[in-house]
Amino acid sequence: MKKIKKIINSVGLVACFGVSITSCDLDLVPLNEVVLEDFWTDTTDVNSVLYSCYQGMCENGWIEKAIVWGEVRSDNIEDGPVGSGMPTYIQDINKGALTETNNACDWGVFYTIINRCNTLLKYSKEMFESNRDPNFTPTLYRQVCAEAKGIRALNYFYLIRTFKDVPFTFTPSIDDTQDYKIPATSFEDVLDALIADIEDCKDNALYQFSSQTTSENYRLNSARITRPALYALLADMYLWRASNANADMTARQNDYRRCVELCDFVMNFKYKQYKEDADNTLRRKMDQKVLTAYGYPLLREKDFQSTTTGEAPAATNATFGTGNSWESIFELSFGLDESSVKNSSVAYMYGGYNNDSPQKFQRWVSANKNLLETPLSSSNGSYSPNSNNLFQTYTDYRSLTSFRYKNGSSYAILKYAVDMFVGSESDFGIISSTGSTNWKEGSNDAQLQVRQAYRYNTAGWIIYRLTDVMLMRAEAQIELAGMQNSAVAITAYDTNIDGASVSTSDEQYSDAFSLISAVYLRSNPDRIVTKTSAFCPRATDFTTYDQMIQLVEDERHREFLFEGKRYYDLVRRARREGNTVHYKAALNSKFSQAAQVVWLKMDNLDFMYMPYAKRQLKINPYLKQNPQYITDETTAKN
Repeated sequence: MKKIKKIINSVGLVACFGVSITSCDLDLVPLNEVVLEDFWTDTTDVNSVLYSCYQGMCENGWIEKAIVWGEVRSDNIEDGPVGSGMPTYIQDINKGALTETNNACDWGVFYTIINRCNTLLKYSKEMFESNRDPNFTPTLYRQVCAEAKGIRALNYFYLIRTFKDVPFTFTPSIDDTQDYKIPATSFEDVLDALIADIEDCKDNALYQFSSQTTSENYRLNSARITRPALYALLADMYLWRASNANADMTARQNDYRRCVELCDFVMNFKYKQYKEDADNTLRRKMDQKVLTAYGYPLLREKDFQSTTTGEAPAATNATFGTGNSWESIFELSFGLDESSVKNSSVAYMYGGYNNDSPQKFQRWVSANKNLLETPLSSSNGSYSPNSNNLFQTYTDYRSLTSFRYKNGSSYAILKYAVDMFVGSESDFGIISSTGSTNWKEGSNDAQLQVRQAYRYNTAGWIIYRLTDVMLMRAEAQIELAGMQNSAVAITAYDTNIDGASVSTSDEQYSDAFSLISAVYLRSNPDRIVTKTSAFCPRATDFTTYDQMIQLVEDERHREFLFEGKRYYDLVRRARREGNTVHYKAALNSKFSQAAQVVWLKMDNLDFMYMPYAKRQLKINPYLKQNPQYITDETTAKN
């Protein structure tokens, strides 16, 4: 057993964990360099390893994989500009030439974090049961376990959504770098185990680490696993388990219902925070128009109290500029000073200052031009359920703040890469009365650049935020309504805000439509708030299951552009439908030049998942390659 210093100095750790857990700026010694007989003696040791689990997700390898697996593989992304330094492995993904030698197939950083969590859970239990430290109380022990299990479940959840069947164990390997040489467990069995594990511990986590409504306390509450974060993760996992065309219909219904219940918990918690805001700090930040129309508190984009054009886009700046906003449920956060660890993955992928050349930024990938086939102008006023444009009206702030359109060139991604959007409403060209184009082209492009400052690689990475929970709930309700129309009985239940009973399919659709409309309206503050307005999705246009499920997918597409969710949304729908028809159609713009063999393989559901890395196949004799990625060499090996 190796004899190396403890992970971190005790005094430094207490200060860091108590105050700066939200910054991923701490160098840690790997667990295989810990002296086990000298470790796990007090609460400080437990906290240091827990911190290392969070820190591992803040490392570039983890976030880069989250972007590549959930975003680069989707129809949101195409190659970056010439000379951006884009690596070959991303080019190969973008043209459908994914193989087992691609760097994106390396899952090592996820298993490193999983092993840290397994190790923490094993030895903290032994320490607690032996009562080595009286300060390690039962409440604290259960809280630590809930956080560690949440991190472990999140990492396994990424793995199964990306690779499908993966090696799965809750037993630690003491060597932090050792690979798990065990057979792959099926997607369904892993998901069942994760759901059971989080159901068992979800109420042991803290609701929040601070009740004060300040930016620093929002940071404390969203940079660690809390009870709302566990409920959001659990809701997501139930949504995925229910989205299985081969599962029993009653079991699927129960899972969708459970997803709704878990989302309600998170939404009610945020609503309660809003209602109990004694000094009106939150009230001044909320979109009262959305709250009045639909009952959901969301940060406003535009200051309606101003007599001038007002501040905009406030919600975008709070969420992706400042970070750790009130709407954030769990996000990875980074130090803001120059000496702190930076989120280089976002900087290189999307754009940011380069340490070697501070005046320049680079970006390996760009937004897919298909996201906006034609420039929007004041003539684009109506929302059509049959439009090819993801953004149909010229008033959607997300069409400006997510990426920059410029005719004849690649679309630069702005979300996460830009520190802050500044300027009045008219600067963005979003004018409610006269209307104007909101896309600056040609000579105006330079003017737009002045108003957008690329950040110094300090962007956080959001895992869950409030609108994600709202749209998960809407999706589950639409599925329940679809089942009811298929003669599956649905028991009435209460909605989260007003307590009204929901039982019929029409009531399910109406409730889901309100959730979707609330998210849409927040980003379109100049739109008319009626369910029949031509400027918003109209309830009369969305009355069937097919129309509603497409509406919620489109809203998720707009809301979570470049947040690592789009590819997984397409996979979930394909699993639910039992075929890749929609998945294949969505990726048509990305793989239009792909070889015919790629298109043939896309008919198979296994194509949606990544191949196991060649290295893993060599060191783990129990792994069998995804059949859609088998090569002659793999066949010879097996």
